[in-house]
Amino acid sequence: METLEQLVLRQALIDNYSQYALGIDSGDWSAVRACFSDRVILDYGDVGAGDPAPRDSDDWVLHLQAVLSGFDCTHHMLSNHRVTVSDDSVNCCAYMMADHVILPDPAIAEAGAEDICTVVGEYSNDYEQQPDGRWTICRSRLRVKWSSGNTNLFVTAAQRMELGN
Repeated sequence: METLEQLVLRQALIDNYSQYALGIDSGDWSAVRACFSDRVILDYGDVGAGDPAPRDSDDWVLHLQAVLSGFDCTHHMLSNHRVTVSDDSVNCCAYMMADHVILPDPAIAEAGAEDICTVVGEYSNDYEQQPDGRWTICRSRLRVKWSSGNTNLFVTAAQRMELGN
């Protein structure tokens, strides 16, 4: 049976994941930024922004914003959270499924298969506790298991951002 302290930690990490997903999907980039420590190591494989190395979290969130704001909507779902605590680390893994949508007509909330790209994978985040007690991501790994739909939508979204749409 988990102790109260373990349950509180588990909930704090799940809340961090939820804030991250909700922040991305609602375009609340300050909420997304609050999920991360000031410096973060990112390892997102082929979908990442460079080699796994420490980077400024403000820059990372600006990158996310530039990539994702070109979509009409995104929908990130995170589940099956697994927390591991050792003497020197706190980690939480979760499954991820994210829809990325560009609507043919933004006035009508209807999308066909060609308007959606779904990405499925697994996050593994390492956390550190801040002086105010919050737990923030200091290392994040994403392993994409598969994607389906129109993967070219990422190119279209980037072009839309370049054009200021």
